[in-house]
Amino acid sequence: MQVREVLVTGYGLVAPTALDAASLFTTISENRSCIRQHPAFVELGFANPAAGFIDEQQWQVIAAAFPGDLQTTSRQEWLAHYVARQALAHAGLADGAFARVASGIFVGANKHCVSGDLRDASRYMDDQGRVDLDQYLDNHTLSGGAFARRVDQQTRHLAEWLGIRDHISTHSDACAAGTMAIGSAYRAIARGEIDLALCGAVELMAHELSYYSFDGLGALCQRTDFSPQEQSRPFMPERCGFVLSEGAALLVLESREHAERRQACSLGRVLGYANQCEAEKITSSSRDGSKYAACMTAALADAELTSAAVDHVNVHGTSTQANDRCEALGLAQVFGETLEQMTFTANKSAVGHSLASSGAIEAVLSLMSIQLGVALPTLNFQPEKTEFPELKFLCEPLQQPINVVLSNSFGFGGVNSSLVLGRA
Repeated sequence: MQVREVLVTGYGLVAPTALDAASLFTTISENRSCIRQHPAFVELGFANPAAGFIDEQQWQVIAAAFPGDLQTTSRQEWLAHYVARQALAHAGLADGAFARVASGIFVGANKHCVSGDLRDASRYMDDQGRVDLDQYLDNHTLSGGAFARRVDQQTRHLAEWLGIRDHISTHSDACAAGTMAIGSAYRAIARGEIDLALCGAVELMAHELSYYSFDGLGALCQRTDFSPQEQSRPFMPERCGFVLSEGAALLVLESREHAERRQACSLGRVLGYANQCEAEKITSSSRDGSKYAACMTAALADAELTSAAVDHVNVHGTSTQANDRCEALGLAQVFGETLEQMTFTANKSAVGHSLASSGAIEAVLSLMSIQLGVALPTLNFQPEKTEFPELKFLCEPLQQPINVVLSNSFGFGGVNSSLVLGRA
């Protein structure tokens, strides 16, 4: 079977403090963080209220652009629509373009935030903590009924709006979901199943339910002696956990044939992809980094490239002790002596960890690094103190030719994904 070339022709992005990709790239280039004290976490009295969150001023802009009924739709749908609009405009596509060709939509999103539903249910709770579900269901007024909002609500909205019928999927694979969505779209186009795809992720996890869940696992940073901006410290010895975040990024992928027919401008290419489930442990990988190394090697093999072809790596870099060490060991196994000629970046140092959408946001930033020839700095990184001096993370942006980027996403549950992105 002949494998077709897959081009990136557009993207859209929203992150904490940034309503588009260019703003986020500039923010990180200037060593500024998107992480702040979350007012809701302060109000709830959390020990560490730091988070990356889309603020109310941003939500006003996003909501104003949504064409539907704000009362019967969710913020996930508003955000998905806003970012998709950006991506289509960037690619020079009209709304009806997807309905006219074989197309697909691939969106990463983890479980719907049920904190609102739980808050409503708590109104019908007795002194022993038991909820009268009959009374709750009789009095619940959410459009569609109680617990009507689903993990695929944003996917369904986009598919209906754009008239996509050929391939519709939602990926709920923890921190790897956004990368998996992009990789799945790439494979569908490369195999000739579709010509056009919208792919990426939408995730709103900067809320109390996620905080309780990940703090219970010991995954969140609780170093209150650091300011919010200093708490995400990938690959530093004093790292102690990630900072919750949220956001969205969607990319337009096309077969080269389809893009050339409409004379689209190519922003980059998806060269290769790998996804593996290591079945090691739900919250950590093999401690020698071998499973991460296997995933990266598989992605390079899919791209028909050797490790020497990679100029830059956008690491998963969660700022947890186990993940960063496993990834550093895996990188050493894959790249060996060539590590000295490469640069690395850890975007979560500035943006926080937005779970499903982190891989999609990092893919967009990687493409921009290729386009602009700029490797982004890693915030809070001190080369003289790092545990892994062989990895050349930057403290300032570096102008350098970048032809190939490897972007990693390693998720809870042992779901590992790597993307290989290249110049158009």
